[in-house]
Amino acid sequence: MARKNLDEFAYKKIIELILKDQFSPGEFILETELSEELGLSRTPVRHALGQLVAEGFLDKKKKKGCFIPLPSPQDAKHVFHVREHLEGLAAATAADCATAEDIDFLFDLIEREKALGSLKNDDVKITSLSLNEEFHMGIARMSRNPYIEQYCRHSFWRSHTYICFFDRDYMGLNPGPQLIGPRQHIDIVRAIEKKDSSEAGEQMRTHVRTTFEKLFGRLNL
Repeated sequence: MARKNLDEFAYKKIIELILKDQFSPGEFILETELSEELGLSRTPVRHALGQLVAEGFLDKKKKKGCFIPLPSPQDAKHVFHVREHLEGLAAATAADCATAEDIDFLFDLIEREKALGSLKNDDVKITSLSLNEEFHMGIARMSRNPYIEQYCRHSFWRSHTYICFFDRDYMGLNPGPQLIGPRQHIDIVRAIEKKDSSEAGEQMRTHVRTTFEKLFGRLNL
């Protein structure tokens, strides 16, 4: 397997292990143990961990290694505030740049989100995050601005530190229909499809704000 593919494999597997609650916030993720568990050399594992640190999903302490950030009310407020405005800009810009193929791609992701009700536990958690990442990063990519995409990715992963570990309803681990995400995603895509940059930006800001408010109530931040 080529080096790039090994790095990507390690990256996805580490995320999968985190989402399956193999590691807790504050716990160090050891490169040597991961290498053994994944059956890989330490190089792709090191690259994958470095990428997760760069994207904000993990933190790192010198000479100690990588770890999942501990929850902080102030950090949560900061990251969701930044994400709200960055992704609002991304959606507004995407409304000017998105193609018909881009719109079809986003609607297809929404249909796959709706189908998650038939899955269970870890499958829902991993698939939900993957689809949500594809949706939000897809819109950032459709802005055709690499800086918007880069900063959106960082704030997305940082915010999902809180979502993945502290909001089981959002991730589909508790029973009941998941309506808020897909419904608001539809509103965002329809605004982008209409090339209404103002509405697209506002719909995205509302969506990110709603996610934070939902999490805020659960964590009593």
